[in-house]
Amino acid sequence: MMDDWISLKNACTLLKVSRPTLNKIRREARLKEHRIANRVLLSKIDIIKKVMLQNDHERERNLVVTSPAEFGDVQPIVGVYDLRKIDRIDAYGVMTILCDIKCHLKEDKYNQVYMLVDDGFGCSYLDSIGFFIEVARANQSRVFANLEDICRVQQSTDTVILPLHQIGYRGAEKKILDQLYGPLLVQGFSEDYCGYIGWIIGELCDNAHTHSLGGPCYLIIESQVRESTDTRVLLIAMGDTGIGVPTSLQSNPVYSALSEERLLLMAFLSEVSRMDTEPKRGKGLNDVLGIAKGNGAWLRVESNGQGLFFDFEGQKDEIALARPPLQTHGTRFCLVLIDSSFQRISRHEINKLIQSFLDRQ
Repeated sequence: MMDDWISLKNACTLLKVSRPTLNKIRREARLKEHRIANRVLLSKIDIIKKVMLQNDHERERNLVVTSPAEFGDVQPIVGVYDLRKIDRIDAYGVMTILCDIKCHLKEDKYNQVYMLVDDGFGCSYLDSIGFFIEVARANQSRVFANLEDICRVQQSTDTVILPLHQIGYRGAEKKILDQLYGPLLVQGFSEDYCGYIGWIIGELCDNAHTHSLGGPCYLIIESQVRESTDTRVLLIAMGDTGIGVPTSLQSNPVYSALSEERLLLMAFLSEVSRMDTEPKRGKGLNDVLGIAKGNGAWLRVESNGQGLFFDFEGQKDEIALARPPLQTHGTRFCLVLIDSSFQRISRHEINKLIQSFLDRQ
């Protein structure tokens, strides 16, 4: 990532101040300067950090699957991502922010990204899983961050099962799965459990490449222990920056007039697909939901401006509409699987569950 030096004139424009006022700010904030001959340049990210957003986040934030409401101040200015004062962040939080940044860069070839980081746990965690490397991939000249402020620590492999990976093409996940099974088995997860994990990842990757029209998708897996119950859970988060599941389904004339909210639900029915062909397609997400229900798990899915939260813990079978914390294009899944056995749930049973919720809308 490059240093982002701007002229004094551009700094005045950015801050909307006069040159004398800028000189006063330079002294008081001790802004970083770079001199080329008689010309003085200032660091734009230093200006954002020390002047424009200096007093933000008096309290720490939890960017986790159970607290999506706390993402509201992640992007206080378009293109600026404030990652300071993160007390907790999980795979869901990582995927949410990553996909939003990638969408911003993809939207316009002139868009730039500025990330504000600190020496706290959250930014150290992001650094350790390769987040900042992935953000800058293919966009290094447009991504800026004060990475020198990060406290670099190695994360325990007991927590991060699979660091952040880009899956660039259909089928590339097979190599990743080979790296995944060993650590899971070492930690005591059964072969059956690992088999389900591999199948889920394969289905979600296939779905991502279908609805992103060949673009890459991203994957991260981590293990956690619920303090209240001492139960181990596995978080699988996957995301892409494609057109989104509902928009993809609307390409099928059968569904073109339906709302995106309704189509996101319908995507979990066993014979709903963007392709009107035989044999019937569309079973993948239905089967993923069946695994989640059979495990008593949680599943959060977000696509474009729509979101759903499935809660199967304790046989609750609850479905709720859940607006994404960031209005990001593409699709993201976060599956929270419990370290326990899986019961077989039929496609017919999942169809009934989804149709019942659709009928109430």
